[in-house]
Amino acid sequence: MKTQAIVASFAALTAAVSCSPSDPSPSVDAAAAGSGGQGGSGSSATAGPGGGSTAGPGGGSSSGTGDTAAVGGSGGSPSEPRPTVTAAPGTELVRIDTDVVHQSFEGWGTSLCWWAHHVGGWAEAKRNAVVEAVVDPVSGLGYNIFRYNIGGGENPSHEHMKEHREMPGFQGADGTFTWESDENQRAILLRIAERGTDLIFEAFSNSPPYWMTSSGCASGSRSGGDNLKADHYDDFAHYLTEVVRHYRDEHAITFRTLEPLNEPYADWWKSDGSQEGCHFDRASQEKILREVAAQLASKGLDETVVSASDENSMDDAVRNIGAFSAETLAALQQINVHSYAGSQRKELRQLATRLGKRLWQSESGPLGQNLSDDTDAALFMAERIIRDLRELRPEAWVDWQSGDPSRSWASFTLNDREQSYTPIKRFYMHAGFSRYIRPGATFVEVDSEDMVAAVSADGRSLSLVVRNGDRGASRGYTLDLTRLPTVGLAAEAHRTSRSEDLERLPDMAIEDYRLVITVPAFSVTTFVIPMP
Repeated sequence: MKTQAIVASFAALTAAVSCSPSDPSPSVDAAAAGSGGQGGSGSSATAGPGGGSTAGPGGGSSSGTGDTAAVGGSGGSPSEPRPTVTAAPGTELVRIDTDVVHQSFEGWGTSLCWWAHHVGGWAEAKRNAVVEAVVDPVSGLGYNIFRYNIGGGENPSHEHMKEHREMPGFQGADGTFTWESDENQRAILLRIAERGTDLIFEAFSNSPPYWMTSSGCASGSRSGGDNLKADHYDDFAHYLTEVVRHYRDEHAITFRTLEPLNEPYADWWKSDGSQEGCHFDRASQEKILREVAAQLASKGLDETVVSASDENSMDDAVRNIGAFSAETLAALQQINVHSYAGSQRKELRQLATRLGKRLWQSESGPLGQNLSDDTDAALFMAERIIRDLRELRPEAWVDWQSGDPSRSWASFTLNDREQSYTPIKRFYMHAGFSRYIRPGATFVEVDSEDMVAAVSADGRSLSLVVRNGDRGASRGYTLDLTRLPTVGLAAEAHRTSRSEDLERLPDMAIEDYRLVITVPAFSVTTFVIPMP
């Protein structure tokens, strides 16, 4: 079958530019240095793309082999002549081009603090139910990337952090490690390891232990400047790498990456704050990154490499990482960034490509936004995700909090009295991406800023997510599918809106490589197009 040949060809191409965790490389379209750009300005591959399996009706597997995937009048082999597709009346013509290949995708995820520190204290069966909601690819979010927070541990005489935000540390000022600490977050981590698939774990730090800091406080310095004492860089690196070694040896958890920084260039990390945090100037960032890399190597922790710098602003990431020395860049294997602030998505993608580093969007949320309700929060974050995936083109997209006291930050609410969770709009919006664009998927070109398209790992389906942010009017599109290798007879569709929670819609007919769709006002719709 010619589709299989195309998938095999693409597998060979991605193998040529893929990387081991210790030697990451850019995505397929990044193989041409400086390609960057949006709207088809990146490099164009000649092989058809691959990607992860997609979820079908009710979230089940949809490999494009059923009746809706049959090859007939709407599709056929790549050698068949293709019609010229024109827009149906009242619709906008949008072309999907699987020959223009963007990033290969590792998956979706979340940080564990602070929700895991919270839920991990529930009864085992109750907390396990929350884990299922996060990891299950059929009924849950299907996340496979998890960022474990190595807590600094606050001065016991300080009581100023918000509930669940004071993360326990492992090492006291006398150098003694207490591995029984952080029981709650660890319980969630270990359950995820049991239940999840295609898992990638990252360890990260928000602050050094309080006794290593200048202020004696794990939320920052008095002025908002550097807070790690000058003579404790090696101690901090030792602390972090010992935690990594402990989890590997005692719990069989291997952290692929270790990130010693969190929004380090921000100046709001001050003592007596509501959460852990620590400022690092650029030179200080370089110093700790090199020290952590050296200690990982000296301790034989070869399966763990350094990531950085998790800046709050993508613009800060471009400026700071772009100025790192060659020695520091050699110690750094993955670029992490938060997409809260800044506008230089394309520039950071180009920098990561030039440096040959894997790029993650490692934390995001509606920071500083005034959102009126759950649907507003869901549609805001859908726009953020689509823009990140189109312009930053990260190999992973990671949420900050799956469960949070603020509903606009959460995918589900948490009830301590009943030890239960309730999915809200952001849960269904996220699932519209994460159930259908699976690990191993490859993003391809679609010429609408309100859409992202990705091909599954087996090359047998394409998932398209469409956001309509207009609060009053629906939008119509005619999808030109002539640049797909093959097309089935019908597409499945799932929608989240004010009145729908990832509702399965009737299948939609594909005729002559053309799919005409209407997306209602203020909605997010996922279409799964079979490529048999």
